[in-house]
Amino acid sequence: MIKLLNENDVSSLIQRAPSGENTKFLKNAHNLWFRFKNYQRYPCIALYKDSLCVAVIYATFSDKTGYTNLYEICTMQNMERKGYATEIWSEYLKIAYERKMKRLKISCTPESIGWHKKNGLVFWGVDKQGSLKSDQPLKRTREEQIRFRDKAVIDPGIAKPDEKVCEKLKNEQIENVKLNPKQGVRTWNAIKNVGDYYLGRYLWTTENYKIEKEGSSNGIIGL
Repeated sequence: MIKLLNENDVSSLIQRAPSGENTKFLKNAHNLWFRFKNYQRYPCIALYKDSLCVAVIYATFSDKTGYTNLYEICTMQNMERKGYATEIWSEYLKIAYERKMKRLKISCTPESIGWHKKNGLVFWGVDKQGSLKSDQPLKRTREEQIRFRDKAVIDPGIAKPDEKVCEKLKNEQIENVKLNPKQGVRTWNAIKNVGDYYLGRYLWTTENYKIEKEGSSNGIIGL
């Protein structure tokens, strides 16, 4: 079951949650959402099993731009590795689709990239913290998102953001972002991990993609 939570609901969750990294992560996300006064417009999306909250998502929805921007996804402490993150992700896609959102945007940390890779994302750039930036058409289900991603690898043009966003992303490639050596290695490894799903080079052109792909020997197109 999906519930929408306000700041008081989440505060109560945090108070009752066991201590640990996930609880700390949730607390930080809650404080950020509260500080920016987002709870009224964008309540926390929570997945419940019986009467127990098992995972939450913080996301915004813009009728003006058609973008949904996912900021945080968190499994509750001691609820890890039970498929709850994947389940709430699927519910979130349906919510965004039913709200007539057209595109999905998210920044994925290098540590989480393996999980996000399974959800059908493509990546265009790198933010100042070394996370990989995803921006693509929104589909109603995780399975549709994966099928679309498979098509986008062959024809990147179908996934490209508008020209203004592309121009910004051109300056957000790993060689242009100032990361410390440790961050740089983590981010570079994440880019290698996503392989063909990193489409940064096709911000400039999508022509002759199939020829270039067939001629690639390292599996990392454009790197």
